Amino acid sequence: MNNGDFIKTSASSHQKKQHLIAMRIAGLMMTLALVALSVFVGLSYFRPSYSETEIDTTKSSEIAKPDKDYTVSIVGDISLADNWEVMPQYDNRGKGANGILSDEVLKIMRESDFMVANSEFTVSNRGSKTPGKYYTFRAKPERLSIYGDMGVDLVTLANNHVYDFGPLAFNDMLESFDAIKMPYIGAGRNLAEAKKPYYLILPDGYRVAFVNATRAEKWGIDTPGATATTGGVLLCYDTTEFINTIKEAKANSDYVIAIIHWGTEGSHQLEQVQKTTAQDYLNAGADIIVGGHAHALQGIDYNGGKPIIYNLGDFIFNNGTEDTGILQVKFLARGGVKFYFLPGQQANVFTSLLSGTARTQKINEILSWDGSNAKILDDGEIVAK
Repeated sequence: MNNGDFIKTSASSHQKKQHLIAMRIAGLMMTLALVALSVFVGLSYFRPSYSETEIDTTKSSEIAKPDKDYTVSIVGDISLADNWEVMPQYDNRGKGANGILSDEVLKIMRESDFMVANSEFTVSNRGSKTPGKYYTFRAKPERLSIYGDMGVDLVTLANNHVYDFGPLAFNDMLESFDAIKMPYIGAGRNLAEAKKPYYLILPDGYRVAFVNATRAEKWGIDTPGATATTGGVLLCYDTTEFINTIKEAKANSDYVIAIIHWGTEGSHQLEQVQKTTAQDYLNAGADIIVGGHAHALQGIDYNGGKPIIYNLGDFIFNNGTEDTGILQVKFLARGGVKFYFLPGQQANVFTSLLSGTARTQKINEILSWDGSNAKILDDGEIVAK
């Protein structure tokens, strides 16, 4: 081998060493990248999600528990209709939500981790009122900003007033809620939308589903049920669709809150159908039942360890003096769920909470119906007897 061959061989060996080093560096970089990706994917499970369209399939037990309770608050019927009694007072007082709700009520609503309300009016500048219907409620789209002021996160629409001005106004209402990114349940452009549960994923991965239906109208149904091709609400006169909705929600969640528009208006007495279908909904997988529509509080019960709040009544709806309250479902950091009822009163288009003797008296009234299996403690906690 001459000197030229030695130089050529040395150069070749040096190039091979450089190539080998480069390959090792590339391999190390790829390994680091894979590790980083694994960490990112793992950490992504810890981010809370509040999407009603994407369901996190991570098991709750695989995620670290939070260090505080998570409170879902629910209130009854709200009317922000321009052609009714609340909005003129709201405008005249010029205080925003503070003009119609007490500071204490607003504090609870705004500080709740998740706030749900029944929105009982249509939203549009168009449409014609339903012929022959005595009460018809419609609000300008800009009124929906009041929900943001109140701290509302989800509205229920399965009730007897969202279709008061026909299909044009009904569709405008859905588009208005979509425009402000306010989720809703119980109504839609077709049956699939109306049945769709809303899934709330808590910080620890625990999944809570909300479903909503109505059977409020008794002398002719002016509010149409949604079909495969037409818009409307989810009806539950025939319970089949709502039971299927509850079963679907339960299959995709840990806990199901079923909210129903039902009962006799102006009455504290329960209809037999409320009692019987409540049992059907619990059997289907609902973990708590919450009612509205009666413009009055109705009984509270426990059935198989699950609470039934038959009617929350009006929350802020008219200028009458009405019983009301705030229901709170607290998902505890240590595990488990507690329920609280904070009784209140709507009077002179202003809603506030009761205290002292008035509060105690109201609690006793709503528990006085025959067969109640629940009691309310001094701090408002609802427990089984």
